[in-house]
Amino acid sequence: MAHGRETGISQSIYIEISISKLDVSDMGKVEILHQIKGAEEQVRAMTKDAEERRKQLQVEGKRRALEKVEAADAALRKQLDSKAVEARSQAERRKKAILDEGARKAEALTANARSRSAKVKEFVLSEFERAADA
Repeated sequence: MAHGRETGISQSIYIEISISKLDVSDMGKVEILHQIKGAEEQVRAMTKDAEERRKQLQVEGKRRALEKVEAADAALRKQLDSKAVEARSQAERRKKAILDEGARKAEALTANARSRSAKVKEFVLSEFERAADA
């Protein structure tokens, strides 16, 4: 019975023996000791069964807790992966927008330079002709 208290299992065991019907002269001390040992064995068996059940429940509880933690971890990883993909996609869109804007500006500068190039050629040619005529 002390073993049950050590493990934290509260047990109540009732062994009823009708004292009024028990007569030491009818029943020898050996029989009484035999019944006490039987009752003690029953208590030990019940305590052992209760301890095994406690251990099974503890293992099952740990397993379930681990499953819940793993499921939560997987859900968190999935959420983080989704956010990372979205962030990369947003960065790629921004990068493309910046590159497109840069390409438009470069094209505009190139077109402006070509239009000025014709004017510069005309100016240089007219200056050369003026110098040659002079």
